[in-house]
Parts: sequence; structure tokens; C-alpha cells
Amino acid sequence: MEEDNSETDLFEAPPKKMKTEWSRSYSSKAMEMMKKMGYETDKGLGKQSQGRLEPIVAFQQDGRKGLGLKQGTFLALGDNSDITTEEILIPEEVSWISSQNNFYFTFEDLMNFIKYGAHKRTLEGETQFVEPDILDGILNAKNVFDNLNEVDLRRARSRSNPFETIRSSIFQNRAAVKMANIDSMLDFMFTNPKDKKGNSLINDNDLLYFADVCAGPGGFSEYILYRKSWEAKGFGFTLKGPNDFKLDKFFAGSPESFDPYYGVNNDGDVYVEANQDSFNNYIRKHTVEGVHFVMADGGFSVEGEENIQEILSKQLYLCQCLTALKILRNNGSFVCKLFDIFTPFSVGLIFLMYKCFDQISIIKPNSSRPANSERYLVCKWKKPDTDHICQYLNNINNILNQNNNEDVLEIVDMDLIREDLAFVDYIKKSNDSIGKNQILGLKKITAFCNNTQLKEIRQSECRRKCLDLWKLPDKLRQAPENKSVEKFVEDFLSDWFEDKLFFHSASDELLSVDDLSKKIDSVYDWYFVPVGRRETNTNASSFFICTTRGKLFRYTDMRKWEPVEHMFEISPKSLFYGELVFEYNGEGRTQTRICCLHIIDGIILGGKDIRRLPLSERIKMCAKFAKSVNKPFKEGNVLLVRSKRLYKLRELETFFSEMKHYTLKDNSSRLGISLNNGESKFFVPGGLLFLCEICHNFTSKISKSRNMLYYIDKTKHNSYYKDQMPIEVQNILYASFRNTFARRLIWKWTNTCQVEENSIKVDKTVLYRDDLKHFISNR
Repeated sequence: MEEDNSETDLFEAPPKKMKTEWSRSYSSKAMEMMKKMGYETDKGLGKQSQGRLEPIVAFQQDGRKGLGLKQGTFLALGDNSDITTEEILIPEEVSWISSQNNFYFTFEDLMNFIKYGAHKRTLEGETQFVEPDILDGILNAKNVFDNLNEVDLRRARSRSNPFETIRSSIFQNRAAVKMANIDSMLDFMFTNPKDKKGNSLINDNDLLYFADVCAGPGGFSEYILYRKSWEAKGFGFTLKGPNDFKLDKFFAGSPESFDPYYGVNNDGDVYVEANQDSFNNYIRKHTVEGVHFVMADGGFSVEGEENIQEILSKQLYLCQCLTALKILRNNGSFVCKLFDIFTPFSVGLIFLMYKCFDQISIIKPNSSRPANSERYLVCKWKKPDTDHICQYLNNINNILNQNNNEDVLEIVDMDLIREDLAFVDYIKKSNDSIGKNQILGLKKITAFCNNTQLKEIRQSECRRKCLDLWKLPDKLRQAPENKSVEKFVEDFLSDWFEDKLFFHSASDELLSVDDLSKKIDSVYDWYFVPVGRRETNTNASSFFICTTRGKLFRYTDMRKWEPVEHMFEISPKSLFYGELVFEYNGEGRTQTRICCLHIIDGIILGGKDIRRLPLSERIKMCAKFAKSVNKPFKEGNVLLVRSKRLYKLRELETFFSEMKHYTLKDNSSRLGISLNNGESKFFVPGGLLFLCEICHNFTSKISKSRNMLYYIDKTKHNSYYKDQMPIEVQNILYASFRNTFARRLIWKWTNTCQVEENSIKVDKTVLYRDDLKHFISNR
């Protein structure tokens, strides 16, 4: 019996040669009438193609049975003597297997492994990797349900499954809960990946990169983004159509850090080599090494052909594994949904993955209904030398796409597989164990159908234990909050809200050398960022808040929040200080410009409170945040979000050395900063904003005796070297966002000669670059 996909599972299109359409169930006259009304396949009848995608099924008699009853051979499995033997393990047992021998076969050797034959339409006799009685038991048990009334089946399944009441938890579907279950039972190896020594595989200030293949509507990704928020960046690949990603349903994890891609053909067909390769190229533009892990959850309706689901899914199995090998980085991991794995083709594919990774495991999570054949292949720590296997699988996929009269039955020599006794034993034990539990689950549903008074009394306990173990809240799914901007500001600022005058404080302007001496105690405590020229009122530095998805507001000089006209993808629950600026491309008359959002400093980013981190740490978090939500290689006019680069005050000349003269459209020449490590895209600053990292009660100096920086507490007149500073002093040394913001200084560039090296000072009321240079060197 197959999972109720309409409620819970993700879909990938069926193989084209096996494709069936629901429309065959309806008369040709009815279909002709529908088409005259404007009906198109996969589109609703509404003006905007909204509404149901399928006709409403005529009412079928259920209550009091009688009319339309489909029981047939159903009562044949009425014996419920076995269902009391069901064993529940929370958490589940996980068994890994490692390949002990190197795989020396070349691509040419592998091509000789291929065995062709007639297309198979049955699993009968496929007993090399499963006990014959278990295979027969599964096939016979599934056949019993062919004539079962669907309503009875669904009700019995819901009552009999100990884990049924967990449902979709806080997510859009049950797939997300499955991924939470899998992640937990594997010690969170996906959301917290580690190497063999237990060290994190995520570099400092880097994102967790992942891919979700054959994944619509996106439950797996919603879970990852729930767990990691914007500190992860995902790439999605799935078929376009009714089962596409439903980003508007991502309530638990915000989708701004998720980037759907559909391949060079723009259809999301995973069977097409060009789509796989373009997806790989797209990912490598963002992260050269590849993603940390890949999830694949492809499936399609096999109604009426449940017993050969494995045969129908063989190319989908292969393409998901192939795509993962293409896009994974070394030491990356992979999880893929499979169904039965009885045939030599499926076992051969798993054998190749077994050789491509350090460890593999086949698991059946509790969140996967026990009566179906679903299981997951988990592959840990990808090896570096897998190109020849990847090339081989690619070639097999191309053969399958040719729709020849012959089918590919084997992709690894069976004698080679049988020589690996540990692998064969592992596959057999996995198939036998999952098969026994599946038969038991099918019999249990039968018993619950026969006796409507039966009830699984452990459902509440299983729900509580699992949610606790999987670290999910025991609450219902909720839509995003709908509150006023002011209410969001109050929530975000928390204990700062009652004293929010700092919101309105103006930056002190640096106009002379005297201003420098009065306002900057130590050049070691201060940093700066380049800011824009304020071409319009909306380009001034200001606070920005994103309340819910798609709603970004800017705080104006009139002390009001106004919507930002430009569409920037910002994670909800974000409050930061920044500015809208123009970024230029090219020079002279052909020059173009586009509005971008530059983050200067942050209070809360996507629900993560960073206000009390040191300034340098806050800026790192802002840079990470911008990297996560940005989609710089997306087709179309996608607006970019950047985090300002933070320079130490002592690095002033380094900053100016990185600038160059650009010719603007009005033929004027201005100093600009390259933004893409090339010469085409640049930003023209209009000044520098100075920010202090140390709290106002402290300052720092260089010790003459030790030539080391030490910190002075102005209130207590104590001084400390950093390595000797008490914890209580360290906790108050660095300025919070509010403390830094209230003391910010601005150096405006009112004419170009101000920033030219060795320029002649013609206006004594203006601060020049050389003034600042001499001030820094003297200090």
C-alpha cells in the first residue's frame, strides 16, 4: 500500500512512458464540455487559472455501506493475531556500513557491467536480496487492498498508526516532519554537519549550503530553514507545475534564503542531463566547493501499480543519486527516499553510492507510515574520487532516456556485489526487517478496517516523545503574525523600546581636525564604513524593518515608517540600520545604475538578536545575512542586499588605495569602490561613517613597555590587558548597537579635492583626507 501522497508527500513526475492522466476516468463528452469552458490540463477554471485542478469526484456511498461498497477480498487478512507483536522504538536504531575496499574500476570497466533485457512488469522472483516469504507477503498484502474503499482505508490507517497524530506539526506537510525525524535520529548530521573527528564542516562565518531535489512543495527545506534560519542557504530543483515549491506556505522557515532553480530547460525535469549540469553550475557560482548536503524526496503516483513501484521509479532513483554526486562537496552527505530495493538495478545503484561515500545507512523513520514501502538511503562523507562513477551513471541515464525496446536491468556485475558479503548481508537484513514491519502494518490496517472499535492507545505518548526528541514544539501550525509596524518595533526592541530616543539621534559631523581630537579618544577603538551621496531623500541612512514576508519599511526623517518601493528579499523579523544606494555598471553615456540596499549595522536579523555582540561580530553577521538572502545570479532584475565592509580607522589609506576614478554619465569623475572584483560594477561613496566598537566608559592605548593594547576603565580608573581582563569587565567592554549608534560620526565629502591625496587645502571649514591621515599617524 502506498502513502497518501495527496496529503503528505512530495512529487516528481512519473516517467513519461508510464504517465497516466486522471482525465481518462471521465467520459470524452464531459472532457469536451470542460474544454469548451476554457479548461486546460493542470490549470484551474478561474480567471487567473486558480481553483481546483481536478474535477470533483461524484459522491460515493460510504455511510451504511451498500451502494458502491468495495470490500472484495479485503477480509482475507482479517486475522489480527500478529498485530500485538508490533515493537515501537523511540529513537529508532540506525545501522551504518562502510566500504572496506577501494573501487578501482574505470569508466570503461563500468560500462561492461551493464546488462540489458526486456522491460519487467513484476517483482515476483526478485529474491536475491530478500527472504522469498517476505517478498510474497508484501506483494500479497498489497494486493488485498486493491478493492478496498479508500475512505475506510484512510480512517483505519489514521487509527492504527502510533505516530499518526504528529501529522505535519508546524510545517506545510508531513515531509518536513520526516526530515526533522531523520535529522534527529542521525544526530543532526544535516543541520549540524561534522567531519570524522567531530569538527564542524561549516567554516567560520560561512553558510550551511544545501540542495533539495525533486522536492516540491518544499517540506524538507522548510524544516532546514526552521532549524537554521538564514544561516543556511538552499537551492531547490523540482518539476514546474501543480507540485512546484510553495514558498508562500513556508511559515516555520522563511524562504528568503531558498533559491528555486529549474535547469537550463526551465522545467525542472531531473531526467535531463543538461538540467542537472546547469543546476550544478548555478550552485557553484554561489559556493565553489558545492553544497554540504543534498535531500531528495521524489515520488509519483503509482495507483494500481503499487507492486512495481520500484521498477517504475528506477530512473528517478538514479537521477537523484547522480545529481547529488554532481553538486556535493567533498565530505558532503545525501539522503534520498527509496521504496522497495529488491531488483539488481536498485541494489547496484546503492552499491555504487556505497563506494562513493565513507558510510551508508538505510533507515525507516517512525514518521514514515509503517504500512508503506518507503525508506531512506543516507550517505555520509562523500569521497573525492567519484567522477568516473558520476560519468557512468550519467551515461546510464542517457540510455534510459532513449526509450529502447530493451531495458537496463543491471548496472553492477552481480558477482562483484556478491563478493562483498558485508554489503549483501546488510541489504538483506534491511529488506527483511522493513518488509516484516510493513506486512505487520498492512495486517494492522486490515484489523482496524474489520473492527472500527479498535484504537491505537499509544498515539498521544508517541507524539509527545517524538516531538521532544526531534526538538519540535508541540503546537499547531500558525500563519505569520499580522500586527502594526509599531507593534513589531516594540517587540523587536524589547527592553530598548521605552527609551528609543536613540532612533532619532543625528550623527555628529566631523568638520575639522579639532573635531577629531575631541571625539576620537583612540584610533584603535574606531572603525568606518563608506556611505552614499544621498542623491535623494530616500537614499539617506535610516532604520529598516521587515515585519512579515514582502513587507519592508524605512524610518523617515518625519519619524514615520513608510513602505520601501523597491522589492528586496529580506527575512521577516529583521531590524537594522542601512541605506538605499545606487550601484553603477559601466562608465560614461552607456552607464546604468540600480538601487541596492546596504546594511550598516544590525539589531535583529531574521529573528536572531545580535544587538549586544561586538561591532565586528555584528558586521560579520550582517554580511552572512546578506549573502544568504541574495540571489545575484537569478535571471531578471533582482535587487541586491549587501553588508557594508567594515574598515579599521588605522586602515584609512588602505581603503583609499582600493578606490579608483570612474567616469559617471554626466562626464564627471568620482572615486568609487569596485563591487565585483572587476571593473564594471562600482559604488560611489559620499563620505565615511565612523563607529566605535568600545563602550563609552572605556578607551584603549598601546603599552610602551609591552607594545600591546590595553584597555582603560574611565569610571574606575583601572586598566587591563585583554588576556588578563576579568570576565565581568569583558562583558561590558564592547558597545551594544545602541551605544555605537548614538556616538557615530560622519565625514561628508562636499567636494572631490577633499579625498585626493596631497590635495591643496582651500577651505579650512572642511576636513581633508590628509588631515585624517596625519591625525591617525600621530595617534
